[in-house]
Amino acid sequence: MDIMIPVWQQASAPRLATSDLSGLKGTTVAIVDDGFDTPFTDRLETLLRDVHGAVVHAFKKPLGSAPSPASLIEAAAQSRVAVVGIGL
Repeated sequence: MDIMIPVWQQASAPRLATSDLSGLKGTTVAIVDDGFDTPFTDRLETLLRDVHGAVVHAFKKPLGSAPSPASLIEAAAQSRVAVVGIGL
């Protein structure tokens, strides 16, 4: 699994995040749900929690097609891992 650092400014190539994360058990994971496929996001949350032992914090964007509010980003950033931009 590659963990990427999302960057908004221009970069020559994606950079891999440096992490000592070897598993998800006990790790806090934020899921930012845009509301476009709630059953998928709910299933992902269940798998992360029940199969991998992660502590999941789920956040729902107020408007799925708009950028996340700063308060939501700040709250999600408190987790060790964040899952955002889920595309199906």
